[in-house]
Amino acid sequence: MTAQVAWMCFGLSLAALGAAGVFLFSLSRRLKNRSQELEELKIQFLEWSRRLEEKVTDRTLTLETIHSRLEETYLETVTALVETVAARDSYLSEHSHNVASYARVIAQELGFSEERIHHLIHGCRLHDLGKIAIPDAILLKPGPLTPEEFEIIKQHPTWGAKILEPLTFMRDVTEMVHQEHERWDGAGYPRGLRGEQIRLEARIIAVADTIDAMTSDRPYRKRVSLETACAELERCSGTQFDPMVVDACLKAVSEEKLSTEPEAHHDQILEKAYRRVSRFKL
Repeated sequence: MTAQVAWMCFGLSLAALGAAGVFLFSLSRRLKNRSQELEELKIQFLEWSRRLEEKVTDRTLTLETIHSRLEETYLETVTALVETVAARDSYLSEHSHNVASYARVIAQELGFSEERIHHLIHGCRLHDLGKIAIPDAILLKPGPLTPEEFEIIKQHPTWGAKILEPLTFMRDVTEMVHQEHERWDGAGYPRGLRGEQIRLEARIIAVADTIDAMTSDRPYRKRVSLETACAELERCSGTQFDPMVVDACLKAVSEEKLSTEPEAHHDQILEKAYRRVSRFKL
């Protein structure tokens, strides 16, 4: 009887082991199948991610291209506005180019890189952009301005900066336009910035702008010599103008790198003429 019980227990154990083996084998197959399914899902996910990334990249490039074209179109419009301002006043037609010429020499004396000078030249050519909002009766007035008229004139840097504001890639140029009438001592406009609160480029434009204004004929006064203009810059150094910029300017003049003679601007005049002619396609 005991032997029979033992064999029965042994048989039951074998049956249990067999069942367990079948179960483990079945479980193993299921796990293997599930593992393959997970691997396939992983591959599908990676492929989906790759395609999504490609689509996002393509869409980003498309948006960047559109944005770039919009900025280029807007800049062309701004340039046309500048030429509109110049067409209203014969003095302004060459003024921005003269200012750019003087500013380049001063910047070179201060060790500017060519890239930084390139941005500075943009600032020079756009620095009077805001004058498009000034009535001809004030802009072209042959005599002294009244206090009320001068208050209107003082708004043109802000108007110019507002026009340039959408050009996010030219923020530095926008600041130059906005700050070129600030003074070293803080008595300038429109915000009363002082010292190094003012961009160095704007401080250079202020000096270059003054040189051209003093050495050019205007309806209400005759031009003065470069020597007289330099004496005025030296007198106002530390109050209206940055002493470092004035020193660089005077050094350039003493070394005959900076001249206000008409032939000194021959290249700028040719460049402007070429830009106008190049618009027409044969």
